[in-house]
Amino acid sequence: MRIALHYKNIDYEYRPIHLVKDGGEQRKEDYLSVNPKGEVPYFIDGDLKLSQSMAILSYIDEKWPQNPLFPDDRGLRSRCIQLSEIINSGIQPLQNLRVMQEVVKRFGCSDQEKKNWSSFWIEEGLSVLERELGLFKGPFSMGKDLTCVDLYLIPQIYNAKRFGIDLKRFPRLVDINDSCLKLDPFIKADPKNQPDSPSDL
Repeated sequence: MRIALHYKNIDYEYRPIHLVKDGGEQRKEDYLSVNPKGEVPYFIDGDLKLSQSMAILSYIDEKWPQNPLFPDDRGLRSRCIQLSEIINSGIQPLQNLRVMQEVVKRFGCSDQEKKNWSSFWIEEGLSVLERELGLFKGPFSMGKDLTCVDLYLIPQIYNAKRFGIDLKRFPRLVDINDSCLKLDPFIKADPKNQPDSPSDL
């Protein structure tokens, strides 16, 4: 979401929610009173309150149409959503902190088993994206123009690196990542450039 806001040059107030500190700030009553699901990101625009990344990005794109995130063509727009959802629904939820904490709680997994679980879903999803995005030619996921897919892909590549995934198997994704990380919105949205970023990130 931060990438989209910077890409569209939208002024916003950033309120960090630490997912680990004190058992996770997303579990505190003051946050749950606003967002009962206790997830991030959460977006507030006046009286409108939205959770779920795709809903937020769709709203942002419609309200602030400059620098569009979705293609105008109906088929390409649907394809853009499909490719984004490979990450948003098919990779990210299976290896996020909340799921991994529950896996450990229920099955007593070791740190290595946790890593193996997460790595499996990341690599499976990236393999599909390597093939699918290879159908498009250009610096970005769907060709010459930045789209919503890039906003999902770059954070997932960042996460893949955290898990030690060998990205040499995904040259198309690496090229897209390199192209995006040269752009100001991605630089500004980088986790290490946030006011709450740990010094060792």
